[in-house]
Amino acid sequence: MKHTKYITMLVASVLVLVSCDIQIEKAFLNPVSGFKAPVLLSQGSVIINEDNNKTESVTFNWSSASFGPAVQVEYSLYATANSQTALLGSSFTNSLSVSKSDLNGVVANDLKVGVNATASISAYLVAKVYGTNVESVTSNSIAFNVTTFAAALRSLYLPGNYQGWKIEQAPEFWETDGGTNVYKIMVDLEDGSDQYSYFKVTVARNWSDLNWGYNFLTPSWYCPEQSDSNLSVDLTEGNIYVLTVKRGKMTIDKQLVKKVGIIGAFDESGWGTELDMVYDEVNNLWVSPAITFSGDKNFLIRLNESWDDKYGTNNEASTSVESGVKLVKGGGDINVPSTGTYIMKLHGNRTPFVLVMEKQ
Repeated sequence: MKHTKYITMLVASVLVLVSCDIQIEKAFLNPVSGFKAPVLLSQGSVIINEDNNKTESVTFNWSSASFGPAVQVEYSLYATANSQTALLGSSFTNSLSVSKSDLNGVVANDLKVGVNATASISAYLVAKVYGTNVESVTSNSIAFNVTTFAAALRSLYLPGNYQGWKIEQAPEFWETDGGTNVYKIMVDLEDGSDQYSYFKVTVARNWSDLNWGYNFLTPSWYCPEQSDSNLSVDLTEGNIYVLTVKRGKMTIDKQLVKKVGIIGAFDESGWGTELDMVYDEVNNLWVSPAITFSGDKNFLIRLNESWDDKYGTNNEASTSVESGVKLVKGGGDINVPSTGTYIMKLHGNRTPFVLVMEKQ
């Protein structure tokens, strides 16, 4: 026992001596008062149009931030206007290039400038030590003009279990306006399963082009981990949703809709009974039952059986959907052209919604 005791003491002594000779290098960061913020360089006016939005970029440059020792610094570039702030992108170097197409979407939509407009945009940098909670530093702010334009509408697709994962028939949905990079669709994701309905967002009706699950398109809600990284909704909470994809930020949001209905002067309603509109996933339409107008010819579309969510019209025809009428939240009554029986078809994949009245 004595020998064991002495051996243990000897080993401990050796370890102490060895540890005294080992010097571990550590990076100690100075207090924030000693940090040096980056300087964002000036930026000239930017004009975005049909000819340059897909081929040109705007490059922002800045001087390095300093946190004392050599560390990896992440720079995040923000733009502001109209009391709105949006992230333009992040970089680990001293520059960031933003495509004019993406800049057009951020300025027109996120900063609420709109299309075919010129506005003064402010930009600034936030620099931080990557992967730490060390306090960040903020650069100077610069101002420059951006002229936006109304780009041609682009679309995305929504394959999923609710339509049998038939990629060649994946429902298409459109930008809210040309160049906004924001896409919306009202869809019924019911697939007959007990809980989760899975889906993805794609840029084409094939799997060889870009397709995004929760590993690329960040959801604003919890999606259970899954081998294919599919996005999902919990059907125990509801099955009808308005999905909003912000392609510039690579995020997706959802808004639950309890019901899509039609109410009005038609015989089956008499402004007292609302009839359900049912989602047709093959044609990507919300379809009413056949309804008959014998007297008055006015009606409305409602969500959630609520007058606060009524959709009417300002009598503006759609230029994208043949014989379609643009719907406006809170708009006036919609009128059929004449008495008779109709089936109403609602395009919930466009902003604003579009309604087609098909006389039988």
